[in-house]
Amino acid sequence: MLDNRDATDLNAVTIFLRIAEAQTFRGAAKALGIPASTVSAKLAQLENDLGVRLFERTTRVVRLTDAGRRYRELATPAVEALVEAKRALSDLHLAPSGLLRVTAPMELGQFVFGPVLTTYLGRYPDVRVHVDLTSRHVNLVEEGFDIALRAGGLRDSSLIARALGAPHTFAICASRAYLARHGTPKHPRDLARHACLLMHDHQVPAEWEFAEGRRRIAVHVRGTVSVNSFSLLRELAIAGLGIARLPRFVADPAIADGSLRVLLRGYSLAQAFHALYPSSRHLSPRVRTFLEVLELEFRRAFR
Repeated sequence: MLDNRDATDLNAVTIFLRIAEAQTFRGAAKALGIPASTVSAKLAQLENDLGVRLFERTTRVVRLTDAGRRYRELATPAVEALVEAKRALSDLHLAPSGLLRVTAPMELGQFVFGPVLTTYLGRYPDVRVHVDLTSRHVNLVEEGFDIALRAGGLRDSSLIARALGAPHTFAICASRAYLARHGTPKHPRDLARHACLLMHDHQVPAEWEFAEGRRRIAVHVRGTVSVNSFSLLRELAIAGLGIARLPRFVADPAIADGSLRVLLRGYSLAQAFHALYPSSRHLSPRVRTFLEVLELEFRRAFR
């Protein structure tokens, strides 16, 4: 615990940072709306407490000493964090409002956004939500989106990723007619000899990952058809055109009615769903509350 000798006057630190920015006492006083005499007195107090000289004074400007530059480097993020903490607490009392822009892959958005938006807009009617369902990877910052939903690996390390619900297992599926003609793969490597139905990907050849105990197996697969819709892949698999790798929420209705069989059950690899948003210390109330609802609905949908 700090005793009184360790205590720091945060107002004095804030004034010091303003002086460093303005490079004059008068400029700092004007920016803060306080008398120049107060600025001088607070700086003198801070230098006395620290036991170092923070500025070299001339008749026209003030310049940071080496100690002043170092103290500025250390003090700036600390003061910014305190300001951010105050703003975050203030936002707890504000009702979310304004425009929220969200993007997601087509089928995932169709599956989850009905209950998500019903719950969210029921709680926060002052928010307007714009949803863009697309298979392409949207640049959130350049295109002005607040949140993107993604499945699997994350490509952009500049974004914050929040896991949503439990990891989701993809199913390797084929129709009985296809298996009768071409045989049933017993190991993921057998897929290299089969016609696989592919999602569009920049990677050539396409690669599917599987788990074998603690090891991961990457299998290069080939096919004559590639599309950007899991729903279309499911229909092509039902028609017997090949083997598809489908999210369970897309595949389950066809598995339940017998149109598709699940293959390679012992090698399934789960993928996590993530909500991505631009790096920021402070989330607006509408983004923060939307993430909370997303987490709730994903836990319900993918248990």
